[in-house]
Amino acid sequence: MNNFKNELFYKYAIVVFLIIAFFEGILMFGMKKSFDMHLKDKLALIASEIDPQNFNQNQLLKIQHKYRVFPLFVQIIKNNISNLQPGYSTNIINGPLTKEKILTYTIIKKPYAIKISTLYSTNDDKIEIIKIISLIASFIIYLISLFIGWKFIETLSKEIELTFKRLKNFNSNVSHELKTPLAIIKSKIDVALMNKEKNCDKLLYEILEEIEYINEITEKLLFLTKNYNNKNFEKIDLEELIFELYEKYEGKIEFKFHFGEDDYEILGDKILLKIAISNIIENSIKYGASQIEFTLQKLKNKIILSIKDNGVGIPKEKLPFIFDEFYRADESHNKNIKGFGLGLSIVKNILNLHKAKIKIQSKGGVEFIIEFPSS
Repeated sequence: MNNFKNELFYKYAIVVFLIIAFFEGILMFGMKKSFDMHLKDKLALIASEIDPQNFNQNQLLKIQHKYRVFPLFVQIIKNNISNLQPGYSTNIINGPLTKEKILTYTIIKKPYAIKISTLYSTNDDKIEIIKIISLIASFIIYLISLFIGWKFIETLSKEIELTFKRLKNFNSNVSHELKTPLAIIKSKIDVALMNKEKNCDKLLYEILEEIEYINEITEKLLFLTKNYNNKNFEKIDLEELIFELYEKYEGKIEFKFHFGEDDYEILGDKILLKIAISNIIENSIKYGASQIEFTLQKLKNKIILSIKDNGVGIPKEKLPFIFDEFYRADESHNKNIKGFGLGLSIVKNILNLHKAKIKIQSKGGVEFIIEFPSS
C-alpha cells in the first residue's frame, strides 16, 4: 500500500508541476506581450506631445520622467521625409558583448517627421522582477499543492486499505459460513455411504436443512449486491405495517405498542421495509428477547420509530460495528444462535435507500431508533 501511495504521489507531483509550468509560461508570454504593447503606447503618446519646432533637451528630460522611459532617443527630421514610413519598427544593434533590440516609433507632422526610439531592455528589468515574484509564488503554490495532495492521497489510501481489509474479511466470513454447512453435508453423505444406511429420511432432512442454510446466505448476499431505487415508492402507513408484522410474529415474542393519534405515513417500498423491521424482530428473538416494544412519534418533518427489546443487549464497544456485513456480537459464531451477521447490514442498506437515519442503544436490552422523513 505504501508503494501505491508513493507512486500516486509522484504522479500527482509531476502533473501539478507541469500544470503550474504551463500556466507560468503562458503568464510570462502574456506579460511580455502586454509590456511591449504598453511600451509602444508610451512612444505614441510621447510623439503626440512633442512640438518639433520648440523641442529641446529640457523637454526631453521632462518627458522621460513623466513616462519613465529610459533611455529615450528623439530625432526630428525636416528634409526628405517622403521616404519615411509612419508606425513602429525594430532594429538590432550588435554590441561587443550583447545584441540590443531597438523599438522606434515614427510619426509625420509636416513638414517634420519625429522618430522616438528606446531599447526593448527598458522592459526587461520590470519583467525580470515580476518573473522572480511569479516564480516564488508558483513555487509556494506548488509546495502547498503537494502538501494538500499528500494529505488527500494519504486519506484516500487509508480508505482503500480499509476497503481491502473489509473485502478480505468479507471473503473470509463468506468462506467460513459456506464451508461449515458444506463440510456437514459431505460428512453425513460419507457416513451414509460407509454404513450403507437404508433409512435415509433423517439424513436427507439434515442435508436439506444445511442446503437451506446455504440458500439463505446466498439470498442475503444477493440482496446486498442489488441496486434498488426509489422510483416505485408509495405512501406507507408505518402503524399498519407494524401490525401486519405483529400477526406474523405474535406467537414468537410479546408485542407492546405506543402509538399516538397522528398519521405515520412515509414514502417507501413496503416489502423492503417489512424485510428491515423483520430482521430487527428476528435479531431480538435470536438473542433471547421475550418482549419487544414499538413506539411511533411524529415530530415536525420526521417520524421516529423506536424498537426496543428486553434481550441480552450488546456490549458498548461493539455497537459501532453492528451494521457491518458478517459482524456478530457473539464472535464465537455459536451454532446455538443461527445467523451470519447480514441481517442488520441489510437493515442499514434499506434505511439508507429511504433516506432514514438509524442509531442503536443498549441499556437493559437493545433499542433501535429510526428517523424517517415524513411524506
